Amino acid sequence: MVLDRRLLIITGKGGVGRSAVAASLALRGAREGLRVLAASISDATGLAAHLGREGLHYEAAELESGLWGLDIHPVLALDEYLRLQLGLPRLGPVTRPLRALAETVPGIRDTVIIGKILNEVRRGAWDLVVVDGPPTGQIGSLLGAPDALLGLVGAGRIEEQARWMRDLLTDDATTGLVLVAIPEELPVLETLETLADLAASPTAPIASIILNRVLPDDVAPEDREAAPAGPAEDAAILHRGLVASQQSWCDRLPSGPRLPYLFGLQTSAEVASRLASCWEWP
Repeated sequence: MVLDRRLLIITGKGGVGRSAVAASLALRGAREGLRVLAASISDATGLAAHLGREGLHYEAAELESGLWGLDIHPVLALDEYLRLQLGLPRLGPVTRPLRALAETVPGIRDTVIIGKILNEVRRGAWDLVVVDGPPTGQIGSLLGAPDALLGLVGAGRIEEQARWMRDLLTDDATTGLVLVAIPEELPVLETLETLADLAASPTAPIASIILNRVLPDDVAPEDREAAPAGPAEDAAILHRGLVASQQSWCDRLPSGPRLPYLFGLQTSAEVASRLASCWEWP
């Protein structure tokens, strides 16, 4: 089951509901009695809204029973890494170039962010860490940061840090990558491309491929033609066509959990809460 791992990193093409899925997994884990940390690394407002908060901070804060949330900012993550791992003093005005590096250089930014995530897993305070990760186009550089660091340093403390990070990230019993798609052409094709890239250069095991916003197909065959002529019939025909189109894209991906399309006006927090009750694992 997906929740058996201690670290889940959620990714997917922009607009597929990545933050909603991350929040729902965190909520489901907390409801099942786990101590869960929900972490944002790219868009703190999205995850915060789905957890019913206006924002998240770098220090983990308890949001409800069993659930904590934080936002991993690259500058603060670099500060923590330099102090705790290398014994350097806290960043100050003279270290503005380092701050610029943390915010703008992908290799450094990715290394300190993934290092912070993996350190939260390693220190054992949480049963589960759920990360609202970057889109699929950026996930490779994040997951590959430990190997990139090993390619730059040959020995010493930094090399040791890179090795334990890589070992934890590639441990199938600990870490799982969750790919989110919706049953439409571009998200499915991008997910397939990401799967191919990960197969060619594995950096983290895949825990699950999730299809979000799947339309229900619960109309009995004998009732499919029973709609009266007019708008109701038109709506039924449109629904059947959309379901068939979605199914054709669903069939392109490996089997995995499917989350329903939620109709009506709902807040982000309501969406995540309802999705948390919808999880079924094959």
